[in-house]
Amino acid sequence: MDKTNFMGYYMVSAGGFLIGTILFAWFFLPAVLKGMLNAGSITGMLLSAAFMFYSIRYRQIHSFFLCLWGKKPMRIVFLLLVILMLIGMILVAAASAAIIGATSKTIPHNTPAVVLGCAVKGTRPSKVLQERIDAAYDYLQENPQAICVLSGGKGVGEDISEAACMYENLQKAGIQSQRLYQEAESVNTRENLENSAKILGDSQAAVTVISSEFHLYRGRWWADRLGYESYGYAARTDWKYFPTLFLREVIAVVHLWFTTWI
Repeated sequence: MDKTNFMGYYMVSAGGFLIGTILFAWFFLPAVLKGMLNAGSITGMLLSAAFMFYSIRYRQIHSFFLCLWGKKPMRIVFLLLVILMLIGMILVAAASAAIIGATSKTIPHNTPAVVLGCAVKGTRPSKVLQERIDAAYDYLQENPQAICVLSGGKGVGEDISEAACMYENLQKAGIQSQRLYQEAESVNTRENLENSAKILGDSQAAVTVISSEFHLYRGRWWADRLGYESYGYAARTDWKYFPTLFLREVIAVVHLWFTTWI
């Protein structure tokens, strides 16, 4: 390898490794700051570590696959792996596009809303739940005649239900109690919408789902299947936690598609 090629190889390897390190740290950060270790953070760290390894060993990796390709029995296996990877990439891209497009640009004035719950730390809202409470407050201020269902049960480590936590915080912020309805039984997104529909009733033709921007697609999915015309109002997620939560949601959306259509 001449000096020019060596420098090019070194720059590509160093640049790729640096990018992989930054991505790894970004997915690892929520686990350090908030103990947020989930499918999104684990998958993100594994992919980042794989990218780091590829960056410093890409020539050897290319040679290895060329060697496999030279063996006819391995070509079928190799092609199947490539096809699976392409299918996976298409699914990830489709899920990402669906998530990004779930926030509505316009929402009819005073449309009833459902706020989807998230973790409560004792009696205090988690970071993500506080973001959803803030979004609900903004929506109710913008739509002074709208009613709002606060949906979320009581999980492990929670002293009060997610619905009660949202109710208390919105009341303290000045939202009238008669506009707020608590749904404190649900434990997942599907139940959030199914139980909230019982409160809203069949007469409500439209509903605004209020949740984190990465979570709106699944919320609207279930609202649509209950017969509502759904809209999405997004709570903005702290940048430190966004990659982890977005990737976890991509996995959840792909799983939703598989369990629904297959």
